[in-house]
Amino acid sequence: MKRIFSMMAVATILLSSCCRHNDGLQIAKPQDGSDSIVSAEVMQQVYEETKTPYKYGLVIAPTDNKHKMDCPTVFRENGKWYMVYIVYNGRTGKDGRGYETWIAESEDLLHWETLGRVLSFKDEGWDANQRAGYPALQDMDWAGSYKLGKFQGKHWMSYFGGIKTGYEGTPLHIGMAYTDKKITEAHEWESLESPIMSTDEPETQWFETITQYKSLLYEDKENKRFMLFYNAAGINPANGVKAERIGIAYSKDMVNWERYPGNPVFGHENGMITGDAHIQKMGDLYVMFFFGAFWNNRPYDAFNTFACSYDLIHWTEWQGQDLIYPTEAYDNWFAHKSFLVKYQGVVYHFYCAVNKDNQRGIAVATSKDMGQSALAFPAPHPKKKKTN
Repeated sequence: MKRIFSMMAVATILLSSCCRHNDGLQIAKPQDGSDSIVSAEVMQQVYEETKTPYKYGLVIAPTDNKHKMDCPTVFRENGKWYMVYIVYNGRTGKDGRGYETWIAESEDLLHWETLGRVLSFKDEGWDANQRAGYPALQDMDWAGSYKLGKFQGKHWMSYFGGIKTGYEGTPLHIGMAYTDKKITEAHEWESLESPIMSTDEPETQWFETITQYKSLLYEDKENKRFMLFYNAAGINPANGVKAERIGIAYSKDMVNWERYPGNPVFGHENGMITGDAHIQKMGDLYVMFFFGAFWNNRPYDAFNTFACSYDLIHWTEWQGQDLIYPTEAYDNWFAHKSFLVKYQGVVYHFYCAVNKDNQRGIAVATSKDMGQSALAFPAPHPKKKKTN
């Protein structure tokens, strides 16, 4: 009897080790060849693993109404957490110059100190007025190290850039920045002179002819070396629908990029926004967190949800409750643009919070109650009184 119980205990331990890694869910690829669609059971497991019902609140917010914070990317280095995010320097979509990229530091993922800029406006060039960056080559493992990798002794950061002023003045193109200095310190990263991809080159595909937006770059060690997920706007020639969709490009050297012929790999054909892919790997399963906006089947304007894949090409979309959606005064218009971290058993879901006064900052929701943030938006800009 003791031997039976011992064998059962060993089996339980082995089963647990197959399903968890660094306290993170691990999913094995199906052995029956049915890997183009992710099962409903696995999708439910992912939802249960990543849901964050406790909204802590704002963690980075402007102190005036002339700045808007957006698009968090969180990484870990030397025992501390760092967040790269973008800042628009205007109150409306027309009165600001554009985006710059900043970095902040934290000990606990809840309290952040701004360090300074890493991509600033330039005096001239194709990207003089828009420089919105996203650090590259992060460890993809769920509940992993969250460290940023190197290539040729440098850290890399893809970004969207442009010459036009204003909020996301289009067209925007994708550029590449790099540094051999400490990524934990605010300093200006160097950048390639020309975009690595643009909306007006011979290789441009139909889904990106209007503009290109956020990109996130991973290392795919099993296949082609570098893989860039990016969202872009274009008109589908098959149905005339304008929308924002997600595509992929490949590279071996960070400079020359080849678009996947089957782009876009994910999107919706009803004029809605599908964008800002953030991917983490749970065993053999890739989980893509993304945001949707202006979908006609939601009672709110913008939200975060996810899709899953075993090959990064064929994606199964979650059909249940969204991970993040507007519920609070600080995010009652948009609650979107994901970046998730699982650390010491707690899931932190960073997102862009926008209220109906069009104030924009970065908030976090957690899987465990961590209390409430004391940070808040400033008093909103006075609205003009209507006259008869």
